[in-house]
Amino acid sequence: MDDRLKNLKKAMDRTAFSSTKFTEQHKENVQRQLSADELKKIILSLLFEAKSGIEITQLLHIRGIRDVVNNEGLIYSILHEQESNGFVLSNWKEGIKRYELTKTGKKQLQQEGHVKLTLKERLWGVRIHAE
Repeated sequence: MDDRLKNLKKAMDRTAFSSTKFTEQHKENVQRQLSADELKKIILSLLFEAKSGIEITQLLHIRGIRDVVNNEGLIYSILHEQESNGFVLSNWKEGIKRYELTKTGKKQLQQEGHVKLTLKERLWGVRIHAE
């Protein structure tokens, strides 16, 4: 099977990808998309306990996540997208909108294998260290 895959790669390089050139803009777009996916996972990992958008922003700033500096709207975009997907539930309490993972969101996050929480992290609802 390995030889077939190698031959397929060679054939693809000779035909489909022979004229494809990746510019710096293409590379930046790919990197931006990868970091958005990673940011989404980090945000979801913070929501094992309900948190407001401000609390999420502060936790991301503390962790040194540069993608959200002066772009806090990105956090809310991700939260609303995940709410539409059924992974996050929001509710208002005392004038503050709080976000929390649904059971589906927790299962999804843990199934992806990117988040393995310790008991302490589950109790605090915060991811202590980056993997």
